[in-house]
Amino acid sequence: MSQGPREKKVGSIEIPDPNSQEVMDALRKMKAITPTGVAAQFNLKVSAAKKMLEQLENGRKIKLEASSSNLKVYSLISN
Repeated sequence: MSQGPREKKVGSIEIPDPNSQEVMDALRKMKAITPTGVAAQFNLKVSAAKKMLEQLENGRKIKLEASSSNLKVYSLISN
């Protein structure tokens, strides 16, 4: 009873614009900016949250404060 090849559906994750005011306001309200916290806040996968935080770090919006083998903690850069 083979049904033939199945069509693969690739899940697309819509990451919010890191430069938007909504993202920056949400980050200001967080005590500790971590990939897990951002994922919970924006309903993302942790891997997508990590990419978003890397974009913000490269854009000089946040900086890495502490890092271990499995956790990174960021803070906002004051303008």
